[in-house]
Amino acid sequence: MRYQIEISGMHCMGCSSLISMTMNESGLDNIIIDLKTCTAVFESSMKEDYLVKKLLNKVFTDIPGYSYKNMKTLEIKTQQAIDIRE
Repeated sequence: MRYQIEISGMHCMGCSSLISMTMNESGLDNIIIDLKTCTAVFESSMKEDYLVKKLLNKVFTDIPGYSYKNMKTLEIKTQQAIDIRE
């Protein structure tokens, strides 16, 4: 599943790198952090949202000064192959 969260306390590239690294080490994948909007998009193989929230709570406890809110589930769009034979 793909998720989006809002992050508080982030104000520089060092902050976003620390958060991204900590999320990755916790097992989250394909993390994209947008410093301008203070949001992160990531993927998790966990099937239950409450497990993802539990993991995020641990991540943000491990890095004091930052917090997250408003976790949203996003659709994963797959690319379709197009046959362009003539």
